[in-house]
Amino acid sequence: MNNNHVMQLINVFDFGGAESLALNICIHLNSAKICQTSVCALFGGRGPLVDHAENNTVNVHCFTQKNRGRLQVMWGLYRLFRVQHVTVVQVHGAYLLQYAALPARLAGVRIIYTEHAKYSLSQSSKLKRNTRYLSRLADKVVCVSENLKNFMITDVGVSASQIEVIHNGVNLSAFQVENKEKSVKKNQDKLIIGTVARLSEPKDHGNLLRAFAEVVNKRPDVRLMLVGDGELRSDIESMIQQLGLKSYVDMLGRRSDIPELLVKMDIFVLPSKREGFPIAVLEAMACGKPVVATNVGGMSEIISNGEEGMIVPPENSDELAKAILKLVADEGLRTKIAVLGYQKVISSFSEQAMMEKYMNLLMPSGKCHANLPS
Repeated sequence: MNNNHVMQLINVFDFGGAESLALNICIHLNSAKICQTSVCALFGGRGPLVDHAENNTVNVHCFTQKNRGRLQVMWGLYRLFRVQHVTVVQVHGAYLLQYAALPARLAGVRIIYTEHAKYSLSQSSKLKRNTRYLSRLADKVVCVSENLKNFMITDVGVSASQIEVIHNGVNLSAFQVENKEKSVKKNQDKLIIGTVARLSEPKDHGNLLRAFAEVVNKRPDVRLMLVGDGELRSDIESMIQQLGLKSYVDMLGRRSDIPELLVKMDIFVLPSKREGFPIAVLEAMACGKPVVATNVGGMSEIISNGEEGMIVPPENSDELAKAILKLVADEGLRTKIAVLGYQKVISSFSEQAMMEKYMNLLMPSGKCHANLPS
């Protein structure tokens, strides 16, 4: 192991897409035994991701800014970078870049700035302007989709030469599971429609519930499986009650056995109004499930409509219901889409390929790809 120290800077220690990616990068670096790793969360203190990190021998830093001004936080980050001898920091998101860019440069730390979605930037001209200038301090700007890259160039003003697109990838072996009986028993006479997502506003579970109500009216032989938890749980439970769907919906909360639950689904749906490059869709495709998803973020880079999945407009429950009903009625179409989707993930979106690209950015002088776990 050399003297390099790669730190991942995230918002909170929770199981979000960016946070999970940051931890997985550390785990892969640890497995390759090529450098020291750590994850620092700027907000929220200890969260559910901390135990997972520590169980994988990843050092954690709960760097809360509560009751501190921005300059105090930046000074604290500078000291952390120096004391921990950080050589590279991967900053996940534009908001964190506002805190980390100057301290990292003053401490002599290389910066890899990874952007996962455009929503926060599109909502704030100040954040957009700051990111335009602070991104120049980064050695590389990573975007998770071509769609996001185009936004960063045309709307934010980041130089095209500075950007590299690295699509999210999925651990293929983890999702090649057999259909074993778990805590949710699959009813053989019911088609199971499901989703895996945090119960939060961007995921738009209301869109799915309204569409599912239409599906039930025409095909009562279906069930809906909701996997995930979040701040909108009580609102979603109330909506299920109001739509008369209580006997049709299983709310499973946060689960660790995602591959086994995906296997139990017949159709996977992602109803989001905002996404970056949704790994949940890749995981469903890796499990051989036909996917219906809204056309947000980099979705069109994953799915060609009618081929590897079905794409519908966001916030349109009628179109979502039509797509679901089409798959419910046609087993042959479900099989065709599932096969094409699985082949697409295998060829284009493996975690191994994604990790090699990140390793080449984080450790450009090392031949880390040869040591990565497969």
